[in-house]
Amino acid sequence: MSNGYIPVLHHSNCKELFIHIKLKRGMQNKTPYRFLVIRWSGMGDVVMTLPALKWLKDRFKGSYICYLTDCAFAGIPARSGLVQRVETIDRRGFKSNRRLLPAALQAMRVVAKLRRSRFHGVFDLQGFGETSLIAYFTGAPFRVGRVKGSPLRRRVYTAPIQADWEKEHRSDYFLNAVVGAFGYPAGQAAVPYRLPLLRTVGCCDRIGINIGASTESRRWSEENFFDLAQRLSRRGYGIRFFLGPQEAFLESAVKDRCAAQRWEFLLHRKVDSLIDALADCRLLVSNDTGPGHLAAAIGIPVVTLFSTGSPENVRPLAPRGKWLRNRTDINRIGVPEVEAACLQLLEGA
Repeated sequence: MSNGYIPVLHHSNCKELFIHIKLKRGMQNKTPYRFLVIRWSGMGDVVMTLPALKWLKDRFKGSYICYLTDCAFAGIPARSGLVQRVETIDRRGFKSNRRLLPAALQAMRVVAKLRRSRFHGVFDLQGFGETSLIAYFTGAPFRVGRVKGSPLRRRVYTAPIQADWEKEHRSDYFLNAVVGAFGYPAGQAAVPYRLPLLRTVGCCDRIGINIGASTESRRWSEENFFDLAQRLSRRGYGIRFFLGPQEAFLESAVKDRCAAQRWEFLLHRKVDSLIDALADCRLLVSNDTGPGHLAAAIGIPVVTLFSTGSPENVRPLAPRGKWLRNRTDINRIGVPEVEAACLQLLEGA
């Protein structure tokens, strides 16, 4: 950055854009930069944008950062200490006949608010068609996003993302998408960002077990998790099972088993309650899904079980972690293997 301007390396006429930003948006030194960051799915990906937010906040001191996300994940940027404002859209409402109209009206109100906010720059880290349109409708002169071969998006974004979605860890991708837009060298490694908490983390001999997953092929069976819990329980560890709203079909079976074994059970519906419940755990065992990243972000060791997902791209950046993978069938990962991984992390604490 130089003399109050944002360098936009990929814009066809940088000089005109600099003048437009400075004169139309008042980017003199006395005026803070105003940025919008967009990422609305899923929980783990929102967590993995935090290092990029930290870089933006540190590089542009006093900047105003707004984050647009799904209402289910608003608690993550809100508790990060990195943004001044969070706007939400009820994406699941668009899949419900009952909630469709309210969700659509709310989305239009949000877009109108974003338009009035007069942002200097927008970082579309989602890359959907609708998020590219939101980026455009904000009126921000500096718009960053994935072109993905689309002529329309080539016109929407003034700075196409050059980072590699397929090869980089997702946190590195988000960081380099932001850093690269300002002309800094690519290939930077993200420093994991820890969510600030007003309590000690992992002080109890309790192990969290998150048995949900986005798809059935990524879910280690509940019977495997019950077996693991039994083994760890016999070693004197407390057990807390976690289920999310999308795994409600497992609630009855898991709740009954937990009651019989005197294990704890939490069906979390809000990110805030999930964060607080995870903070009581010394370790989390999880499928390749959001709570694993959330546990990592509050400093808890994580054992992650993979099938089709790529650990190189999406493993939680926990202070200490292990992952196991079977591409053919996740249930071929043996319970003794997972127990051994847990014990290694627990003994190293």
